[in-house]
Amino acid sequence: MKVLFAIDPSIAHLYPMVPLAWALQNAGHEVRLASFGGFADRIAETGLTPVQLGDEEWAARVSDDALEPNGPEQAQQYADVLGLTADEREYWYLFYQYLLTPISDYLRVDRPEPHALIRFAQDWQPDLVIWDLTQAAGAIAARVSGAASARLVFAWDPTGWSLDRLAARPDELTAAGLDPNPLATVVGPLAEHYGVELDHELLVGQWTMDTAPPGLSLPTTTRKVPVRYVPYNGAAPMPEWLHAPSSRPRICLSLGESYRRFIRGDFNRTPMLLEALAELDVEVVATLNEVQLDGAVPPPNVRLVEYLPLNQILPTCAAVIHHGGLGTFQAAVAANLPQLVCDTLESIMLRFEEAEPEEPGAERDDTGVYRSGVEYGVRGPEEQEKEPVRWVMPAKKLEATPVSDYVISRGAGVRLNHQAQTVAELRESIRAVLTEPSYRQGAQAVHDVWRALPAPADVVPVLETMTADVRRTR
Repeated sequence: MKVLFAIDPSIAHLYPMVPLAWALQNAGHEVRLASFGGFADRIAETGLTPVQLGDEEWAARVSDDALEPNGPEQAQQYADVLGLTADEREYWYLFYQYLLTPISDYLRVDRPEPHALIRFAQDWQPDLVIWDLTQAAGAIAARVSGAASARLVFAWDPTGWSLDRLAARPDELTAAGLDPNPLATVVGPLAEHYGVELDHELLVGQWTMDTAPPGLSLPTTTRKVPVRYVPYNGAAPMPEWLHAPSSRPRICLSLGESYRRFIRGDFNRTPMLLEALAELDVEVVATLNEVQLDGAVPPPNVRLVEYLPLNQILPTCAAVIHHGGLGTFQAAVAANLPQLVCDTLESIMLRFEEAEPEEPGAERDDTGVYRSGVEYGVRGPEEQEKEPVRWVMPAKKLEATPVSDYVISRGAGVRLNHQAQTVAELRESIRAVLTEPSYRQGAQAVHDVWRALPAPADVVPVLETMTADVRRTR
């Protein structure tokens, strides 16, 4: 069969899909991966076939007309009407403030990219379209070409969860002057352009491929197909210093790839972690760049590498310190490692920055500030033609709290909170994870649960059957 993947133009979204794409291709199916602009080269590096959509030079999130997130006042108003608990509000904010923005950018009727995806599907006639959370145009492409439609989510599904909550209270939302289904409103114009019925299936697919280990995923009414998250971290020559085992316990410090493209200074977290590690008898490999370091000087026991595939470094480590990202968490699970998850426990709700510099003419502090249209190394704030909205980001990865809660509840690691702990306390937490056997036992238990999930190759026959069933009914 022919399988088309619709992918957000970032490696954080591409890499989790690569093992499944290769499993399908290795089983004899034709596979194509479609994404925006110049991202085709990154897809080609995986050995899979890219389909370039639209202008090679254009990037939706790095332009003056990049859409702004929804504001905090309305986000809270929704949460109040929906009757959400404090924990549940975090899932809602993730959907409403973070996911809806790129979904909207990538669905714009006035841009050629979504039309190029749909035209390709009409011409190529795929049997199955697999799309990620930000690429809702994939569902429209599936509908107009007669293909089956499936989403792939990376450990949890805030979209499906939020749609279930919205569907339970449409009258209350309308009475409060709120859109009862903001995702349908965003998808609607492109669906109408192609004469596609705007139903629930169009918003969530006919099934959802769920990579979450039991206990981490969110409850939804969507039809789920479990699949093991197999880490793919890109290809690079293995450095010679990794060939032999380390003489001291090795720790990987990885604070993510995505935030360092948009946030300068890593929320002042990096200097504290480096200081905590400096007095331990360990070897640290830190995948940090100058944006994250922001002037911080690593101690002698820290080896800096801007990027190294995690599946090369993690098998040589005794533990991993990370930012709580789902990809890094899953890679650590696969490597059977205890985890120290950076998490401040604060809300992820985006807020407007209101304070001006105290000194006239002084530069404003960019630590923890997000601006639409800016990406370090691609387009700086000085290149913006308009005064951007400055958003205060939480000093943690969006999914850090669910990830740290999961790790702690399984005895597989601890939480590192640089806002609440001193450097000495951070150091003792790291020491404990390295020396107490219980954390290794907890990591083994989590690893065993991961191994029990069906591998991508095991899921291919399931996808073949489900796709054939859909095609027969159309």
